[in-house]
Amino acid sequence: MTTVLKITGKAIALVFIFGVSAYALAYFVPAFKSGFLTTKPTDNVFWRVVFFTHVGLGATALALGPFQFWRKFRNRRMRWHRRLGKVYVFAILVGSVAAFGAAWFASTGWVAAVGFMGLATAWFYTTLRAYQAIRAKKLKAHEQWMYRSYAVTLSAVTLRIILPVEMVVLRLPFSTAYPIVAWLCWVPNLVFVEWWIRNRRQIHKVGRGELV
Repeated sequence: MTTVLKITGKAIALVFIFGVSAYALAYFVPAFKSGFLTTKPTDNVFWRVVFFTHVGLGATALALGPFQFWRKFRNRRMRWHRRLGKVYVFAILVGSVAAFGAAWFASTGWVAAVGFMGLATAWFYTTLRAYQAIRAKKLKAHEQWMYRSYAVTLSAVTLRIILPVEMVVLRLPFSTAYPIVAWLCWVPNLVFVEWWIRNRRQIHKVGRGELV
């Protein structure tokens, strides 16, 4: 039963991950219509550059994540793991800078803008630390920072889960829901992954007989 639940959970997660990635890339289709774009300064060249850079590279990083954490793939295709890892890091280091710029144009005002700026900063920092760790051959630190990095990357998914809940279930107006989700889509992700990493450390210590 536990195995079935794990497989089901992973399958649902992958559907969300690749679904959000595909949806993001739809912005590059000329005929694509989105109510989101009606609130943006689409004639502003700076906005267009940072928005489409952020969307394209963000979708790339989101889609690559599952392959990077897939142990069998990593163990059997280490060369590809490294190549995709470089693409992942590049996508985020550039995409996060673009996301920071795009955050200045966030709908509903400064609370949402600061929330998304914080997300962009955390995205850049966690990924940079993961890259620095692997360059220093600190494999365990690299793995832990990659978990944190992908937790922030997954904000693209959690945002699209939480916002409809706020507006449809809780019936909050967009002007209230959006500033909340600008923080709620990534801060709990980081808190959870930090708890999970620390919990794994404790389990490993117990397994080695370091705690009584």
